[in-house]
Amino acid sequence: MVQMCFPFMLTDKDSDMHMCKHCKKAFVARRKGNEFCSQKCKNQFNVYKSKEKKKGNKSDD
Repeated sequence: MVQMCFPFMLTDKDSDMHMCKHCKKAFVARRKGNEFCSQKCKNQFNVYKSKEKKKGNKSDD
């Protein structure tokens, strides 16, 4: 039963269950706007994002 309900909880916008943008693990959000399971995942996501941005700018030169 839990396995059947789990995907619905992840896709429901009103649910506290979310999927981390970085590690793709499911987590219970403490606040409505949380997109990451931890501060570490948020920092790593932003580091990789900024590296990709810099990499894109260097290829334009």
